[in-house]
Amino acid sequence: MKVAVIGDRYTVTGFAVLGVKKLKIATTPEETEEGLTRFLNDPEVGMIIILDRLAEAVRSVVTGVRSEKRVYPIIIEIPGKEGAIMKEDAIHTMIRKAVGIEMKKGGGTQP
Repeated sequence: MKVAVIGDRYTVTGFAVLGVKKLKIATTPEETEEGLTRFLNDPEVGMIIILDRLAEAVRSVVTGVRSEKRVYPIIIEIPGKEGAIMKEDAIHTMIRKAVGIEMKKGGGTQP
């Protein structure tokens, strides 16, 4: 499985230096959606890394993919150089979605 990246010029360049080949520089929601659609339909792609700001611009598409409960590709949102825009802790959200339980501080769980 390969990694694909959708981001600004700086993010894409950084991942290119690391050897990632499936890249899309996006500055508009249309470019973001085009890249996301291309990578979602690519059977080699197992993970799509996307800047959180770009994902927010196409939130309905990202939410639709996640609601399909597909195993691959997984979509990972990362902050850009401006910092994170996430309103909820990303790890907390992923655990809640993957496991189906709410994690409380202090070690307790809630269904």
